[in-house]
Amino acid sequence: MDLRRRVLAGETVVYNVSTAKKAPHRRFHEWAEAHDHAQAREAVIIGNPEAGGVRYEGRLKRCAEILSSGGLAVEVWPTEQPQHATELATLAGSRLVVAAGGDGTVNEVVNGLAHDATLGILPLGTANVLARELGLPLKAEEACKHILSGEVGRIDTGVATDHEGTERRFTCMAGMGLDALVVEEVTPRLKRILRMLAFPLMAFKVYSEGDLPMLHIEHGDDTYLTQFAIVANGQYYGGDFRTAEDAALTTGKLEVVLVERVSWLLRPDVLASILTKRPLDRSMRSFTAKELRATSPGVRVPVQLDGEVWGRLPMSFRIEPGALKVVR
Repeated sequence: MDLRRRVLAGETVVYNVSTAKKAPHRRFHEWAEAHDHAQAREAVIIGNPEAGGVRYEGRLKRCAEILSSGGLAVEVWPTEQPQHATELATLAGSRLVVAAGGDGTVNEVVNGLAHDATLGILPLGTANVLARELGLPLKAEEACKHILSGEVGRIDTGVATDHEGTERRFTCMAGMGLDALVVEEVTPRLKRILRMLAFPLMAFKVYSEGDLPMLHIEHGDDTYLTQFAIVANGQYYGGDFRTAEDAALTTGKLEVVLVERVSWLLRPDVLASILTKRPLDRSMRSFTAKELRATSPGVRVPVQLDGEVWGRLPMSFRIEPGALKVVR
């Protein structure tokens, strides 16, 4: 029987799943054995059971059962409002923390994880970019099984710093200009109904409303002028589209792709390249950086991190090599 108890001052409820049957998978078992503390054999699933109704909640419970059968003490911690996943991830300490949701949920969890905590991913979102980047199964039950059998390693994270000095980590990409404006337009309801189709529709709306402001991208002694910029930590973008051919989660570098004029994305050669999933940097200017700064003089241009809007320019970006421990 599930045991329920409060873990926060407020309304957050924890579901503690216990089972008599335990058959550890070898790779995860070996990883747990290498740790002295009890938290190495504890897992927390952080997600919002209300997000997808009964079906979503059933996936969380099923994942908890799978992880429990692998020898872990598992709890499900429901989120109740934006950024709650970050708070819960902080409370999880050095446990295995499974982010159940899309890239926005993963980003919230990553921004609360302790350095010695391990991230697992249950991909339940629209694009699931980080899951694709890591080569994880995209079906929920298979993804849970992979958490037990996968290898634990470290990947790089990007860090964005706004004009007030506030920092936020990102795992896949930061976008300035067009895509951040599109993300602002795509409501949760619209994304739920239209799924991936919501983004190109809103991109057309944003583009048709008028000329986009110029961004100033500063790298060393160079300054680039562009309408749209992507700071990539990995190859994938918006699902299985690709931005930068040489981007990877373990290079210790960021790949910066510049779309100097958004209208260039509609050129037949560029559009064909995008639709056939060829990297965008083959047809656009790009450079590699460990840190850079972006401004938009006279205009507060929004920035998206892993598909969620976070602040406005000016902002700086840097890479933190090996900052995140993850099951892959």
